[in-house]
Amino acid sequence: MITIIFLLILGLAGWTVSTLMSKSKHQGEIKQEVGNILESLKYLSSSMTSLVKLLMKDSISSAKDDDFGSIKADVIDLLKVEKEEKAA
Repeated sequence: MITIIFLLILGLAGWTVSTLMSKSKHQGEIKQEVGNILESLKYLSSSMTSLVKLLMKDSISSAKDDDFGSIKADVIDLLKVEKEEKAA
């Protein structure tokens, strides 16, 4: 599926470049649409970056010490058991 999408995009890019090089009568409109696509990609990447930042902030703020209290206790217990086994 990804290969088909990649080939479609590659074919469309090649068709666009060949049309722009042939000095067609719709060259201005094609340039405008390509500009619109690039602008949309810029907004998409900006939105994706903002989303990742928000998700990271949320993950960090929700990871409180109490969330890991039981894990810390288990680790401490395991270390105590290992220490006693080595001492014996």
